[in-house]
Amino acid sequence: MRALLGGNTAAGEAFVDGWWTSPDITQVTRFFSRNLSMMDYWDSRFGLFLKPFKVIRHLKRLNSKRQAKKNILAHYDLGNDLYQSFLDPKMQYSSALYASEHLSLEEAQVKKLTRICEQLDLKESDHLLEVGSGWGGLAIFAAKNYGCKVTTTTISDEQFRYAKNKIASQGLSQKIELLSQDYRLLDGQYEKVVSVEMIEAVGRKYLNEYFGKLNNLLKPGGLLMLQAITIADQRYKAYKNSEDFIQKHIFPGGFLPSLFLISKIITNSTELIFRDVRDIGLDYAKTLSHWHENLIDKKDFLKQLGYDDRFFNLWSYYLGYCEGGFLERRISASQILMSKAPHI
Repeated sequence: MRALLGGNTAAGEAFVDGWWTSPDITQVTRFFSRNLSMMDYWDSRFGLFLKPFKVIRHLKRLNSKRQAKKNILAHYDLGNDLYQSFLDPKMQYSSALYASEHLSLEEAQVKKLTRICEQLDLKESDHLLEVGSGWGGLAIFAAKNYGCKVTTTTISDEQFRYAKNKIASQGLSQKIELLSQDYRLLDGQYEKVVSVEMIEAVGRKYLNEYFGKLNNLLKPGGLLMLQAITIADQRYKAYKNSEDFIQKHIFPGGFLPSLFLISKIITNSTELIFRDVRDIGLDYAKTLSHWHENLIDKKDFLKQLGYDDRFFNLWSYYLGYCEGGFLERRISASQILMSKAPHI
């Protein structure tokens, strides 16, 4: 009955509460993904009276400047120890790039960072703007390996403190300007702009503003690299007016655009031109598999830090749920290179 009333979300909540378990969460969620039309049917029939409450809850989390800070803190300020337990040493909380299936997580993340910098054609004379710092890994990598100046911004307090200390310890404080500022408040123009998996925190209502801001921050003739998680175009209509497990329990205010929606906004509202699009959805599935393995290996360590079984179940389900979605191609991820036409 719980699953009938809440569909996919309730099934995940039942796992978190210990009502069911599985030695392979990913395979279970792959089954859910293959049967989305059936799950949607039961959700629409039996969860109908709950839908207004779901929509209202999600609307309350829309990413205004004030609410965006609260939403980011709810996820990224859970403690750096948590993220250090399952991420690579560079603290990359985004898809790696597996040029070979035998690469380690650390090696694959370096491949990802290298490709981003190479696609941007970074030079020592460039000033790179990063919208969404994470824990500073990309900014440090670009400054150290390409010699460019970097300005990077985050609204997560934990990420800001970690990145500030990391930048200082690497002797890069003169090369990297770290800001604690909402992207909508940024000004100036830059030769190169990058935003890695920050778009998911923007929210549907603010996507036009986000791309408009990126457009204005990029100098004419400049390059923009976007790495984004996307929902399948065929799923977008059902997804855009719903609230899923991730939005409810992991990323409040989160929203996945479709590639069609991104293309439409860029075409209609910016001066940006597509140069290259690379699908890395299966790379993301492998990244999530590595994260999940690391999380499981560190379960006892996390319990010592105060993360209880319910919290562990939540994160275990989240990682398996996402991996299943990528493997079934219900969601994907892309690296999108764009340029801005030079003004004549």
